[in-house]
Amino acid sequence: METTYSSIGVELEFLLCIAESDSLMKTPRRFRDSGAPLILPAGVRRYENIISHIISRVQRTINNALLGLRKPGDRVVQSDAQALADPEALHLRPYLRWNIGTDPSFSLPQAIKDKEQYIDEYRWYPTEISSPALWATEASWEEIGAVVKAVKNEFWVITPPDAGTHYHYGYGKDYIPCGKLRRIAALLFAADPIMVQLHPKYRRNRESCLSNRLYSRGAHGRSAAALSREIGAGNIEVEPEDSARSTIPSSFLMSFPRPVRERGHGLMIPFKRGELTGYTFSEALFGSSGYLQDNADDVRPADIPSVVHELLQCPNAPTVAELMRFSSDAEDRPAYSFRAYTLGIYKHVIRSNGEINVNFQNKRTIEFRQMASTMISDEVVAHGKIIVKLCEFAAEAALSDFWKVVLDCTVAELTGNWFDVFDLFAELALVSEARILQHAVARSRAETTSE
Repeated sequence: METTYSSIGVELEFLLCIAESDSLMKTPRRFRDSGAPLILPAGVRRYENIISHIISRVQRTINNALLGLRKPGDRVVQSDAQALADPEALHLRPYLRWNIGTDPSFSLPQAIKDKEQYIDEYRWYPTEISSPALWATEASWEEIGAVVKAVKNEFWVITPPDAGTHYHYGYGKDYIPCGKLRRIAALLFAADPIMVQLHPKYRRNRESCLSNRLYSRGAHGRSAAALSREIGAGNIEVEPEDSARSTIPSSFLMSFPRPVRERGHGLMIPFKRGELTGYTFSEALFGSSGYLQDNADDVRPADIPSVVHELLQCPNAPTVAELMRFSSDAEDRPAYSFRAYTLGIYKHVIRSNGEINVNFQNKRTIEFRQMASTMISDEVVAHGKIIVKLCEFAAEAALSDFWKVVLDCTVAELTGNWFDVFDLFAELALVSEARILQHAVARSRAETTSE
């Protein structure tokens, strides 16, 4: 296996088409070249039986896809016995294999029913498949791609606006070390305004994936020291990191416009710098966080370098998570969720009748929530590889290189025609991934690009 400390998991949400065994099937235009409805056996009508059949049928498709792999993905934990033998691996017991379930949080939009002939003649069940915890190796990416492709090719699936693709990034069975966690949080905060350029407009101000950069406690200008005291997290896991470059040099503010398509590493993108839009700031959302003290006197979000500076001063993981959250709600879910590292969850061992609960323990990952649902395998994998690269760069880069990217992202927010998300990918040598995701961006802009 390749040497890596990064692990990933992915959750894919979509609508699955169901048809009765005796129904007269008419094919919607979008499905003329692939897939088929999942046919219910005669007599299967009760909801719980339908769900059971969906799970069984999709599981069979996934199993067949895995049999066709040259090499299976590299699992963080190989077996249930291995997880039970290691208290640090118990939280991964639910993620030893591909899981299939339902998710009532999304449904078929009326606009699709009205626009596309025959779509409304079928039932569409909200379905979610989630991967095992995998090391971020080529074998694992191949497995994820193969499973996505198999499900898309075998069934009729629709990815509605309410559905998402969620990635989890972690360090195998371990917690992400605090020094690396705060670096990752800082880079994600800085890159948030341009990373959103990858996503459709309907994903940008959703309360299920709100911008950390615009609406988090850090954006409200709270300091690491103040929040650490407020939540009672006084322990020091790691000393503050020197962050002298916490202001924007005047040379950056004078950066000249570069409204051209060519990026570094020979990357040619069909969008000029400045064409791709980002967030639209909402005063209502900014003033409605779950913290009264955050809403009291703030008018606009704090500048990016100042918040990055505070994140790098965090003495412990719960303070990092507090700066990155939007609300005190237990189900707070910003675009980049550090919920697993919040006080009361981080390193908390769940017990049942005085014994360690071997069936459930808290996750140890960062969740990336803003990506739109897609069942295009290359795009799913490209998103995952970008996430891993961003996190690894943040954790390992020299401080000067780290700050260069942070300041590039800062100026990108201020001057959109100088630097954008594809410039970021070029800087991080994510050229193949950029070429794949330009097609997704074009679709969301109702454009096309040549293959």
